[in-house]
Amino acid sequence: MDSSSGIFKFFKSNLRLYRIHLVAWVAFIFWEAVIIGLIYGQFGNLSNYVIHYALNISIFYIHAKVLQRGLKKPNQAFWKLPLYLVIETMFFVGFIYSLDTILLKYTHVFSREMGEPLTRALTVLWRCLFFMFFGTGYYFLISYIETKAEKDRIERQRFKILLEKEKTEKELVQARNAFLKAQINPHLLFNTLEFVYQKFKNHSPKDAEAMLYLADIMRYAASSNDNGEFITLSDEITQCENLIHLHQLTNPKTYLSLAYAPDVAEISFIPLVLITVLENMIKHGNLSNAGHPATLDIFLDNNNLIILSRNKIQPIPFRSGLSSGLNNIKNRLAFAYGNHSTVNHLIDNDNYFELTIMVNIKAINQHKSHILSASFIRN
Repeated sequence: MDSSSGIFKFFKSNLRLYRIHLVAWVAFIFWEAVIIGLIYGQFGNLSNYVIHYALNISIFYIHAKVLQRGLKKPNQAFWKLPLYLVIETMFFVGFIYSLDTILLKYTHVFSREMGEPLTRALTVLWRCLFFMFFGTGYYFLISYIETKAEKDRIERQRFKILLEKEKTEKELVQARNAFLKAQINPHLLFNTLEFVYQKFKNHSPKDAEAMLYLADIMRYAASSNDNGEFITLSDEITQCENLIHLHQLTNPKTYLSLAYAPDVAEISFIPLVLITVLENMIKHGNLSNAGHPATLDIFLDNNNLIILSRNKIQPIPFRSGLSSGLNNIKNRLAFAYGNHSTVNHLIDNDNYFELTIMVNIKAINQHKSHILSASFIRN
């Protein structure tokens, strides 16, 4: 039951798809058979009509496929197409002539004699050329429909891309407006902090100094995205020193040293990596032991930039945010420098937490060149 219903659905779907072809062929066969029957005063039998119109319909569609193959490569069509047409014509004429000879000799398909061999051959040739001619028209009609459909598809795709582009541009404008609005509050805060600093510097120098460090650090953090994809390490090292001084103002017993080689100062690097490392040290490390001070070192070694932090772990670990900070650093370095960067950390037997960041200096320079080139192209 299932197989029969599947076959029925198959024929039904194909009948719906090719109903125009079916109606056209039925109309043509009926018209031609009637005209020829009236001219000759007699009609052929059913088997004659079935066999020869099946052959004629085959010539029609096969010829369209031959044209498609012959014209597929325009630079070769000048020799392929004539060759295909000659082979096609010889095959059909030879096949139909031979089939008619067999049918005439061994069956009663034909109701009258077919005439001399030359006349029969010319008749077969004419019928082949007749249906090949209409097959040519069918091929060009199909080609026109397919070309038009492809142009319509491309136009719809282009229109869709334009809509998406317009939507993206609107979202970008909205994002820029939101960003400009968001900048008002930070700048207002920076100006307020500097105003308070001016008022307090004579009455409470330490509090005023803390406000100045805080304003400088916040301004750097807020403006780092406006300075492009990278900053010089000297800029961020300065902010790290400000952060250390700020922490030492509120916690005098803070033992944390920052050391860097002079040749790293002008290296262009993605922002907020050093700041994030230092914040993790302050938040999660034990910095109150003068005998075991925390250290943050930046230097070059074997064409690699090394950022090395080392600090005692707090007696009661404060783990919240540590993994997220390290993951943030890993993801940002991987995005900028790919597999030319590594981030490793360990806890040794003396309860020291050690973080090592290593980035190939060539990858750093290539990233800078890529960003500058992209900026030049956009401008």
